[in-house]
Amino acid sequence: MRRFDTTFTDGTFYLETPDDWIEVGSEETLLELLGETYTIEYDEQERTVAWLDTDDGELTFDVRETLEEMSFTEEFVAQIADCELSRTTDDGVPVRTAVFADMMQTIWDSKGNLED
Repeated sequence: MRRFDTTFTDGTFYLETPDDWIEVGSEETLLELLGETYTIEYDEQERTVAWLDTDDGELTFDVRETLEEMSFTEEFVAQIADCELSRTTDDGVPVRTAVFADMMQTIWDSKGNLED
């Protein structure tokens, strides 16, 4: 299964598509929506997995760095590409940017278990 990359260029976040790259939104807006860092909390049972090394059950990461290192499925890319960048939410945020940020929060808060 092919994965599609991401990049920040001149203060703008882009997502690769099967045909080209699409603009997701400005770095500034994404960081306003998601924060400079993001913290995921794990309960005692979740902390027992071998790969999680945290004393307090919290895993904090740099949002910009993490987004730039991520790759996505074609299905995810298509969902983002279907959102208009020119339309805005009631808060004045481009719909594509808002949807992407919301999806990232959902993924991170579910700790990657979107089926749960």
